[in-house]
Amino acid sequence: MTLNELIVSLCGLPTVSGSERRSTEALRGLIGAAFDEMQVDALGNHLFIKRCGRQDAPKILIDTHLDEIGMMVNGYRDGGFLTVANVGGVDTRILPAGEVVIYGKETLYGVVAAEPAHLLPAADAEKLKPITEMVIDTGYSKEELEQLVPLGTPVGFKPVYGQLADGRIYGKAFDDKVCGACAVFGIDAVPRNELAGDVYFLFSTFEEIGSMGARVASFGIRPDYALVMDVTHAATPDAKERSLSPMGSGISIATAVICDRQLTRMSMELCRAAHIPFVPEAAAGSTGTNANVVNNAAEGIPTVLWSMPIKSMHSAAEILAMEDAKALSQGVREFVRSRRIAEVFGR
Repeated sequence: MTLNELIVSLCGLPTVSGSERRSTEALRGLIGAAFDEMQVDALGNHLFIKRCGRQDAPKILIDTHLDEIGMMVNGYRDGGFLTVANVGGVDTRILPAGEVVIYGKETLYGVVAAEPAHLLPAADAEKLKPITEMVIDTGYSKEELEQLVPLGTPVGFKPVYGQLADGRIYGKAFDDKVCGACAVFGIDAVPRNELAGDVYFLFSTFEEIGSMGARVASFGIRPDYALVMDVTHAATPDAKERSLSPMGSGISIATAVICDRQLTRMSMELCRAAHIPFVPEAAAGSTGTNANVVNNAAEGIPTVLWSMPIKSMHSAAEILAMEDAKALSQGVREFVRSRRIAEVFGR
């Protein structure tokens, strides 16, 4: 399977925050063979372990989050409509007329209802309704929906993936399963005798609603050091000038106050030595990622944060550059085989 194919396969899985276990068997089939062990804990974290074969080897944690943004059914309306609540920060500007999948007792399809602009009063034509006033049109009756779609049912974007020019692809849930695909691809490329330690690849849960999964799993694993990977905002023409990473620039390595400075510096040196493109990304406060909780789990874990720039984050059509994905997978490959990093941070 190519990296592109793995990205599309993983990102197409339904993993709205709180319903990650729906994809356990699919994950086992897609990536389980690349690891020696697979574990699922009480919070739905999916942990994959690849052993190096040496006793008392360092524990290397690679964290990416499995969950994705979406919605939750919280009511029914006459005429076959569902009301929903936001789960994890859906960009509501893109919802009207959007296609969604409803993961109830059966998998159903729907469209977020939208009034045609030419039927609206001029004063309302440019106003955006809050998600609490939006409904999903299913074509079913209210009575059928009450049977097929229990309250609390997750709703996600319909998985549609496509190719743009210059190695760009688009689709849903690149945040953050694309980093998971890159991690698996990179780890799988390293023979176990070349690993610097035992690799713990964590597909963590609940990141979009508070990072509880990574906090609990990190405490249980107690790794010697950790690499957290997530997406970051790519520079776009309409974005105000700030520290945004240009798409195609490779890995964004955070120079963050919460990240270990030495591990960050060594990550950059590792990329330079392997000719892997990267750019530094400053983060003076919270990173908005699992790095915020991994670094202070247990007695404290030396943590570094790598990111991949994407456009249209938290939408049904996020955009990434395959050259960035390849750089990230190559970076993971070098990170898990770095004896120098293991010697410094191994306990």
